[in-house]
Amino acid sequence: MGFSSVRVPAAIALAALGWLGVPPAVAADDRTAPPNVLLITVDTLRADHLGAYGYPVPTSPRIDELARGGVRCEAVMATAPETAPATASLLTGLYQPGHRVVENRASLPADVTTLAEHLRARGYTTAGFVGNELVGDGFGFAQGFDVFEIFGHDETLHSDANGAAMAEAWLREAPASPWHLWLHLMDPHGPYAADHEWETRTDYPEDWFGTDAPLPVGRGNIGLGSIPRYQFVEGRTRLSSYVRRYDGEINFTDGQIGRLLDVVRELGMGERTLIVVTADHGESLTERTEYLQHGWFVYQTTLHVPLVISWPGTLPAGRVVAQSMSGVDLTPTLLALVGDPVSGLEGTSVRDQLLTDGVVAADHVALAVGARTNHPFAVRKGRWKLVHTRGAGPPVPASRVMLRPFDVAERYELYDLATDPGETTNRLARDPAQAATLAARARGFRRALRMSGQRW
Repeated sequence: MGFSSVRVPAAIALAALGWLGVPPAVAADDRTAPPNVLLITVDTLRADHLGAYGYPVPTSPRIDELARGGVRCEAVMATAPETAPATASLLTGLYQPGHRVVENRASLPADVTTLAEHLRARGYTTAGFVGNELVGDGFGFAQGFDVFEIFGHDETLHSDANGAAMAEAWLREAPASPWHLWLHLMDPHGPYAADHEWETRTDYPEDWFGTDAPLPVGRGNIGLGSIPRYQFVEGRTRLSSYVRRYDGEINFTDGQIGRLLDVVRELGMGERTLIVVTADHGESLTERTEYLQHGWFVYQTTLHVPLVISWPGTLPAGRVVAQSMSGVDLTPTLLALVGDPVSGLEGTSVRDQLLTDGVVAADHVALAVGARTNHPFAVRKGRWKLVHTRGAGPPVPASRVMLRPFDVAERYELYDLATDPGETTNRLARDPAQAATLAARARGFRRALRMSGQRW
C-alpha cells in the first residue's frame, strides 16, 4: 500500500486529535461486583440485514431477541470498511492515528491498550476466539488475553460453529469471575457458503431484487461492476442468489450466537453478564458497482453496523439509542458500564443513554477512512454525513478494474441520512455550510493520520 512504517507513541497521536473535543470520562458505577463481558463481533455484517434493524426476512431471530431484551444502537458507523482497522477501533476506543492499524495486515502496536488489557488489569479472566487471522495473535490482537485461539474460516463450509464450540468449552470450564470473552465470527464474509435452502426461500418481498438480471463475472478477486471470482458460484449470476446466500450465512451465525447465549443462561450467569453483539463493517451487495465485497468506498452499506447491548436486570429492555455513534465508542462505554471508566480515549461513553430514559447527548462526530489508495473519508454528525474522495489514481491498477473505469476526480458528497439513508441525493449545493463544517473535520482527521506517520 505504500504506507510509512513510522511508529509514534500513542500519546502523540492522541494529541493530534485534540480537535475531536473528547469529553471527560463518565463517573464510575457504584456497583462492587463487575459483570462478565461477552463481546461478539461478526465479520462483514451490515445492520440493515437484521430483523432488529428492519429487515423483512427472518435472518436473525436470536440477535433480534437480544435487542428486545436490551438496547439497540441504531446509528453506529465503523471507522473503516476493512476488518483490521475497524476492529482495532472497537477494541481500543481509538481512531487509526491512535492505534496505527490503517489497513489489513497491519499490526496493533504493543503500546496501545486494548479492552482485554483494561479488563485483565481489573481482575478479569480473559479469552479470545477469532475466525479471521487479520485480528489474530500474529497481528497483535491477542494483547490482554489469557487464552487466545484462531479457529479459522473455511471458504466452503460454515466455520462459526467451531468458534462457538471453543467459546462454549471455555465457559463450561468455569473461568474465574469476572471474565471477558471475545468471539469474532466470520461466516457472513464471502464467499457465501450458506445452505442452499436460503436460495429458494419464498418469504422475500415481491420485487425485492428488482429485475434480477444476470450480473457479469470478473476475471479476478477485485474490481468494480462484476462478481469477484472468490464469490462466484458456478451457475449463479443473479443478485437474488447471492443475497439469499449472504442472508443464509447471517442466519447460521445468528444460530451460533444463540447457542452461546443459551450456555450463559444455562450456567446461571445471565444477569451477571454484559452481552454485546456488533460488527467490524458491512458489505456492499451491488450498490455503486461494488458487487459482493467491501473496502472500496465509505458509504453506509459498508459502514453502518449493528450494536446490541444487553445486561438483564441492569439495562432496560427494548431501548433504542438513536444518536450517531462510532465504533470507537464501544470500549469507553463498556468500561463505564463495568464501573471503571478510562480517560484519554477518543471514543465517548454512552453509558447514561443506555441506562436512563430521556438522556440525550449531542451527536458527536464519527469518522471513517478507506484503506485503499484512493482513501475516501467519511464524517458523520447526527443526520448529516460527508464523503470526501481525493483526486488520485484508482485504488488498484486500471487493468484490474473490471468493466467500468474508477472515478478518480476529487469530490465531496453530503447526505441527509434521516431522509436519504441510501445516500442517493447529494445535498452539497443546497447545504454548503453543513458541508464546510464536516469537511473541516475530514481535513483534521487527514492531518492526524499524517502526524501518526501515514502517507495520507
